[in-house]
Amino acid sequence: METLIELYVNEPFDNLSAALVFKPERVVFLSGGFMPDKVTREGMVRFIKAQCNQQAEVRFIDVGNRSLGSLFGKIGDVVEEFPDCAIDMTGGPTGMLIAAHRYCIKRKTKAFFYDERRERYINIYGMAEQIERAGHEKLNAQKIISMGGGLVTGNGHSIQQYSDNEECVRKILDIYSGNLTHWNAFSEYLQFGCKHYYDSATGLFMAPSTLLNNSILLFANKRLLKLLEDAGAVSELIMEGENIRLRFKNVFIRELLTTVGMCLEMFIYVCAMDSGYYDSVHMSVVFDWDGVFHNNFSDTTNEIDVIMTHGLTASFVSCKSARPDTRDLYEISYLAGRFGGKNANVILATAVDLSGDAWAIYMRARDMGVVVIERSDIEKGREHVAEMLRYPKWLDERPDR
Repeated sequence: METLIELYVNEPFDNLSAALVFKPERVVFLSGGFMPDKVTREGMVRFIKAQCNQQAEVRFIDVGNRSLGSLFGKIGDVVEEFPDCAIDMTGGPTGMLIAAHRYCIKRKTKAFFYDERRERYINIYGMAEQIERAGHEKLNAQKIISMGGGLVTGNGHSIQQYSDNEECVRKILDIYSGNLTHWNAFSEYLQFGCKHYYDSATGLFMAPSTLLNNSILLFANKRLLKLLEDAGAVSELIMEGENIRLRFKNVFIRELLTTVGMCLEMFIYVCAMDSGYYDSVHMSVVFDWDGVFHNNFSDTTNEIDVIMTHGLTASFVSCKSARPDTRDLYEISYLAGRFGGKNANVILATAVDLSGDAWAIYMRARDMGVVVIERSDIEKGREHVAEMLRYPKWLDERPDR
């Protein structure tokens, strides 16, 4: 197969995954009565040249939206121009799919489709050997975001230093999961204290045990500080009277302890890694929407807390330390659909008791297909959450807690 023929549909995965797997010399998109806009076309071309084949030719052809006979003839014209081609029937307008299927049966044109259940491409005619030879392509965050026309620009947190601090981080996360009720307030105390009482030159934190942030009182949790000292996260801990003195293990650990919400993201990240299921796990992924940097005005950017990939399937996770609302559900669902396609998994992780405190929101999440990992799950530990990430499930009834 030199030419891949795609039946254009408004689904990034359906349009581009086959090009990623087979890396053809040419990709021809057939649209049925409507052409993708310029920005979408440019994003598709960028993806194919960057992730599939830098020398690939990309063409867009509108074959109209008429009778099956007319579509049959238009598809035939394209196949005659590119005889060594194959048609991807994973998605497309219904009429075009019917016409393409009839054409392939009658003219013995190579054809295949992606089976979501088996997570692999299936031969329809003449593609068995090429499917076998292509093997299993694996996605990552960069490929997922660029498939939707965007571009990963960095990370919101210093995740690169995780491997150097893995043992300490895991101990912190165990403390975190066992103290969810107190963690956010404790993290806010450290965060505010570092702004006013942390000496970056010496690395020393020296602050009163009670701080006033506007009209809000913030308290040092001495029990948690002692647990963190035992975990090696802080050292030189002195708690005398109303004063706290300590030294963070390093800048990365300080960021983890003083950034509200980062422990939840890190918890999900580590659980995904521990599951052994995912090919890649990415935390705090910052990306530009259209994949182009503009000099004359600000770019539209977003951040996804955790992206996990397995084969050609992606999972998008939104982490909320406070109680989420329906806007949070729609936001992560939209981002997952935009960049991961209809096959993407959507997960909401929250440190609150969502099913107990906001059953209506939990039910909405369940009805939308958004997996919920909540306080009771996190309190059961990393092994339990790793299992939930791989085998998601929902509650059928409101828990009696």
